[in-house]
Amino acid sequence: MLKPSIMKNRRENDELIERYCLGLLTPEEYRIFEQWLENDSEMAAAVAEHTALMNAFSNYKSHESLKSELQAIHDEIETEQFNFKTPLKVVESTESNIFKLIKKYKIIAVAAAVAVFAVSASILFFNLSGADGGKQQTAFQELRREVESIKRKQKAIIQDINDETKSTEVLPDRSFTGTGFALTNDGYILTSYHVVADAKKVYITNNKFEQLQVETVYTNQALDLALLKVDDPSFKKFADIPYSFKKSIADPGERVFTLGYPREDLIFGEGSISSYTGFDGDTTSYQISIPVNPGNSGGPLFDNQANLLGIITGRNSSAEGASFAVKSKWISDQIKEQMYDSKSKLASGKSLKNVDRATQIKKIKDFVFMVKVYN
Repeated sequence: MLKPSIMKNRRENDELIERYCLGLLTPEEYRIFEQWLENDSEMAAAVAEHTALMNAFSNYKSHESLKSELQAIHDEIETEQFNFKTPLKVVESTESNIFKLIKKYKIIAVAAAVAVFAVSASILFFNLSGADGGKQQTAFQELRREVESIKRKQKAIIQDINDETKSTEVLPDRSFTGTGFALTNDGYILTSYHVVADAKKVYITNNKFEQLQVETVYTNQALDLALLKVDDPSFKKFADIPYSFKKSIADPGERVFTLGYPREDLIFGEGSISSYTGFDGDTTSYQISIPVNPGNSGGPLFDNQANLLGIITGRNSSAEGASFAVKSKWISDQIKEQMYDSKSKLASGKSLKNVDRATQIKKIKDFVFMVKVYN
């Protein structure tokens, strides 16, 4: 069995990383290694660097293979001994041979052109985004929802705010929406960074709170996290939050559920943990088997006992039902130090264990919000 206490030799660590990236660890070794990564940022960085290097070699190998195939085609064409300086009557005599060659290589040429374009685009993306490539945007899809128009009720509320402050500012009709959820009862909300990026104004709402203005107090683009704080004179405090952060790692097969706003109403989704790692082997995230849609970004992910496991960040557009969530461990580590008010404590409720799902949702729904963004 793999024991972190004896993993001190650099060579042993490199071999272990290699086995991890190639999927050669046993399930128990994999679980222990994942726990190690959670608590060792240097090792996590080494794994990310090794994964990026493997991807780079794979891309280079594909590129070289394609070059070899195209060179073979070129050499074969050269053996046909075309000579475009041949007198006219010689060209006429070989006309049928030319058309045979055109027919022979027509499909190959089209396929080769498409392949060259695909490989070139892949290489260009790799070069522009750095060695790790970031989240491959061709497959990883962020899930903020674009809204073409705002409901009359929302416009009326905003107009009332403008009238009270005697402001002539008019919020634009176009906006984005996502999901957020309460972390403390004094008004801290968590959502995804890409939901509120470049926002001029942000509001939260649900069936209990018609509309509250919030400000962005902290962002972490690498983990796609944004911490919001209610900044509204009408707000007093939330009720005691019934859920708490789960500190241990969830296992593949464990049942999970999420709540979010892919439309105007709160939507429930249920599935399971599919993998210890997220998109492209990201150790800060889980892959889950819950179909999610634009608007779900920033929504909470809960385990079967309604403990907070993570936050929904996106989905794999090329694999149906494959979604991703940043792990609660990384969330709590990043935001604890951002709460400057000593009275602010992260959600630590335990009242949802051993109750049915409908009761869990009923108690949680008032703490999950639609996040409205005006750019």
